[in-house]
Amino acid sequence: MRIYIFIFLVSLFSMVTPSEAVAPKMEQDPLTEILLTLSEVVFSDPFQKEEIEIKKRILETNQAEVRQLRIRIKNSLKQNQITKDNLTSSKEKRETWASDLEQIGNLGGILWKEDRGTIFQWGDWSDFYEDGFSKEKLRLEGQIPSFVYEGGTIYFFIKNPPGSFPIHLAFIGWEATFYAFGDEGSLRYTNDFHLDPSERLGDFRKNFDAIRKKIAGSSLFQVNDLTVFLIPGKPKPIYYVFLFLRFLLVIWTILLFSYIVRMSFSFSKNHLPKDSLPLS
Repeated sequence: MRIYIFIFLVSLFSMVTPSEAVAPKMEQDPLTEILLTLSEVVFSDPFQKEEIEIKKRILETNQAEVRQLRIRIKNSLKQNQITKDNLTSSKEKRETWASDLEQIGNLGGILWKEDRGTIFQWGDWSDFYEDGFSKEKLRLEGQIPSFVYEGGTIYFFIKNPPGSFPIHLAFIGWEATFYAFGDEGSLRYTNDFHLDPSERLGDFRKNFDAIRKKIAGSSLFQVNDLTVFLIPGKPKPIYYVFLFLRFLLVIWTILLFSYIVRMSFSFSKNHLPKDSLPLS
């Protein structure tokens, strides 16, 4: 019966193993891959783990915010019955729509363009123009959210309202801090409320050069249209608790597997009593 259990486990492992493991020998040894995966899960640097998590959370939050803002703009277009003709011909219509757009708190600006030129502009777009204030060419056209409307393209960008705090993303277990700035220069996401929310990207970049010299591992990277500054911190005690538990779990798994293998191959033996010679 035990040998059948072992055969079942081997078959299960073969089904779970990726198809690449059966590829030519140029590929990495499956046993090596397992050991590398285990070492990465159990012993990897907590700061590297949090960096991956921060990028993921920022990206998800940014995409959700852009999606919601796009929906609100489309609803505003529909409710105010905005068309290209009535917007270009009626000053009152432009003012009414601009007033409605001001009610959308995190909307920094709207730019409605077509091949012949600009149809409507609201907000400060000076940080996005490639050649100053000409309105003709956007520096980050491929990264700024947009959608097609009535033969033209409506671009928009997110900006925190003046005096408001950025979105706070908290993390459990580590102490790394991050600051995500939008292309227009405002602080959008952070896990540090000690920083003045009016801090601008240019000023923070200058301060970050000094921080990078003091704290090793400080990094700067892009997530969509966001510039993210990441400053590592020391792991909290809870990290070492979870590290110990993961280490115990790996040891327990190895011991359990070796026990199952040993028991599967230990065939039952005939323990018959030996004939004993009669005593004289």
